[in-house]
Amino acid sequence: MKRHVYSMMVAAALIAVLAGTARAGDEFNRPGPYLGIGPSGGLTNFSGAFKGFGNSYGFNFHGGYRFNDYVAIEGLYEYMDDFGASRTSLNLQRKASASIQTNNFALAAKFIFPTMGISQLQPFVSGGIGLLNANGSGKLTVRGTTVAEDRRTPSTTEFAGRVDGGVDYFLTREVSTFFDVGYVIPTGQLSDMPYLSLGAGLKYNF
Repeated sequence: MKRHVYSMMVAAALIAVLAGTARAGDEFNRPGPYLGIGPSGGLTNFSGAFKGFGNSYGFNFHGGYRFNDYVAIEGLYEYMDDFGASRTSLNLQRKASASIQTNNFALAAKFIFPTMGISQLQPFVSGGIGLLNANGSGKLTVRGTTVAEDRRTPSTTEFAGRVDGGVDYFLTREVSTFFDVGYVIPTGQLSDMPYLSLGAGLKYNF
C-alpha cells in the first residue's frame, strides 16, 4: 500500500514538473500582436539597365499577429538607402553617378517551427506579396566639380513578391531578437531589380 501511494506521489510530481515545463514553453508561443525594428542590408541581383549597381544599407519595420504556435500574419516595411553605380571616363576627368532608393511594403503569411527542447528558438519561413517603390537620382562631375545634378528623383512603383526565412530568439517573454534572409522579386518596370535582403533587430511581443 505504501509503495502504491509512493508511486502515485512520484507520478504526480512528474506530471507537475512536465506541466510546468509545458507552461514555460507556452509563454514563448502564445498568440498576440508584435512589433519589430532593425537594420537591413540589400545585396543586388540587378540585371539589364540596372546591372552594376552596388549594395545598400537600410532598415526594416515588422508588425504582425501570431494566431497560434505555428502561424502568423505579418506586415513589413523595408527601406534601402542607396543602391549606387558610377562610371568614369577613360581620361578620368568625368564621372557620372546614379543612386536608387527603394521602399518595400509586403504582407506575408509566416509559418513558425518551435524547436524541441529550446522553445525560445523559433525558425520560420514566410512568403507574400506587396509593392516595391524605387526613386533615382544622378550626378555628373568634371575634375571633381559637380556640373550637373538631377534631384528630381523619378519614382516607379510595381507589385513585388517576397520570401523570407530566419529565426526568432526570445530573450524574455516579451522581447525577442530576429535574423532573416529575404528575396524581393519585383515585376513590371522594376523586374530587373531583385535583391537579397539581410535583416536583424528586436521585437516586442504583446
